[in-house]
Amino acid sequence: MKYLTGDHGTWDHDKLNKLIYNDCLLPPETWAGFADYAAGGMRPDGGKPSFPLMTAEEIKLTEIPYNIWAPEPYNTLGYSCMEKVMPIYLHDDTGSADSPWAWTPARLHVLRAKMWHGMVPISRERWLDKKLDDPKNYRMFFEIVQDILAIFVWLNQEVTLGRMRQGFNKIVGAHVEFERAANLRREQMGEKEKLNLAGMWAEYYQSIISTMCNRTYQWLVDRVDEVQTRAFMEYTVALEKAGDDPEAIGLAGQAFIECVQDLNIIITRADQVLAVPMIGFEGYKASNSLFDQSLAVRENMWAKMAETKDWSYLTKVFDARDNDSPENLKPMKIQDYVDEMKNGPKPAPPRFRDFEAFIGFHHEGKRNRAEIRKAFCGETKPLGEEYWITVLKERNEFYLKNGKERETWNHKWGFVCYRLTYDQSDEEWANFKNKFEADVFRSGKWIEGYDTIADKAGMEYIDGRDVGIPKDDIEAAKKHFKSTYTVLPTLGRLWTSDFLVIDRQCYDSHIKPLHKDIRPPLPYEPCFGDLGGYVRLIDTMTDKYAPDFIETIAPGYTGNMRVLSSLLLEEMYPLLATQALRPTGLWPLARLHPSEVYVGHTVPAQEGWWEWNRISKAASLGSFFEHLRGRQVEMPGKQE
Repeated sequence: MKYLTGDHGTWDHDKLNKLIYNDCLLPPETWAGFADYAAGGMRPDGGKPSFPLMTAEEIKLTEIPYNIWAPEPYNTLGYSCMEKVMPIYLHDDTGSADSPWAWTPARLHVLRAKMWHGMVPISRERWLDKKLDDPKNYRMFFEIVQDILAIFVWLNQEVTLGRMRQGFNKIVGAHVEFERAANLRREQMGEKEKLNLAGMWAEYYQSIISTMCNRTYQWLVDRVDEVQTRAFMEYTVALEKAGDDPEAIGLAGQAFIECVQDLNIIITRADQVLAVPMIGFEGYKASNSLFDQSLAVRENMWAKMAETKDWSYLTKVFDARDNDSPENLKPMKIQDYVDEMKNGPKPAPPRFRDFEAFIGFHHEGKRNRAEIRKAFCGETKPLGEEYWITVLKERNEFYLKNGKERETWNHKWGFVCYRLTYDQSDEEWANFKNKFEADVFRSGKWIEGYDTIADKAGMEYIDGRDVGIPKDDIEAAKKHFKSTYTVLPTLGRLWTSDFLVIDRQCYDSHIKPLHKDIRPPLPYEPCFGDLGGYVRLIDTMTDKYAPDFIETIAPGYTGNMRVLSSLLLEEMYPLLATQALRPTGLWPLARLHPSEVYVGHTVPAQEGWWEWNRISKAASLGSFFEHLRGRQVEMPGKQE
């Protein structure tokens, strides 16, 4: 029953919306990555440190108490730099004003992690899978952008910024103490260069912030332009087909203007919101840029710039709306949508027939916003490769410099995948692998730098029969995996904290999927691309999770969940291998899916549709089973 309908008895849309995480505004992996940067690695925006580098020995000294290695007066300190920093991460006290921990919605956790690590929100192929390039689906895109903007508004709130700033400055304090001790040691050793860890930390952190803002912003600008351009092209085609038919002209105009107007609203908001000022962050050198100003200042400046532009067509369109009949301005109810599905759409109000105003509105808005954006944000700069790709390549280069040849080296990044379904012939299994790998090995378009590492992406298959694992025995597979793949989990290798399993359900999801994508009635939105083939992701660290921890952040999580196959290399691997999150963070988003599959970030319109369907299916199945029980009672010989 749960396989067909999900665990709707213990989880629903309301519970997802109410689930919150105690999130660290200075993720631990950020500070851990700083060590690589301080030793000469790249930062997220592609630059190198502009300060003297730490030596490998000095990096090790950060973990050793000062009284073991430091000159006077630091030789009396019985703790290390690491011990000074770690309490920031170990004490998740949201009640303290200077704590870098804050409550955030669980449903936004994965999206925030992706953006923080400089990842594009959605890749090109995933965008097309979900048909988000189609203006008819713009509301789904609109809700995705709303969630992105909500994250940035939260980051701009003073209480959030204050906590982030306090945590950042605490780390600066630990760095300053270490650099002073290390510089005295350097003097004793006759070295002239001095460390400036505070400056280097600010440089590195600012790079994280700017990369997150710039990549997300450019993606939004490009996607809005893509959808609006297609909407305009489809509108002009619809006008040609409509001829002199006023109703056809009105329906085409309504579809066009609603899409363009709504996307104008969110891209205007993105102009203002997608920045995180670092004023007061010690070591950071403030500029005159608007992005170093508060959100309120940025909003005011955008409004002043907008006042200098000619908005004649916008005024005409809005005046027509304001003068329309109140009856035409009423929001539609569920029954209205149902009636439209049965009888077709109602004629659009006359104001939607003014195609000259709408065409002018489109060009005017596009031109004005581009000019404001250029003045507001400056010239668009090319974006470098995503940071996880940079780090992966740096680690691969280390191996290559130590005698490995790229052409013959079998080193892969990716996952270990266990086959635990044995009913298929060799031909059937080969057919499955072709379909599965077509989903997994994608172009990575829009993921900057992906093409430079794609040739080393891989799956290492283990046939359970070859190692004595019974059919569907995940615990036996886990035992084999943990005893076989013993290297530390790290970016650039096969991931060794979690592995994949193909069972019969996973096999069938690729070979004979049960569901078809459909367009539901408004206000729900279609879930195109979310019903594809999946695999099981097995978490090997479940024995380390306290029961109350799981109940708090991932109710119902068992360490065994389904993940859309097309997300494995583009999204799963970088999120897990950078330590951005654990599978527990994915689980809440998977639970409303019809088959409880993680399909990436979801929005309220599709979550609501899934819940509606699941409740409906559960109710119908419940009635069916009740009917069978009644028939059983009526059958001869079955009555007590």
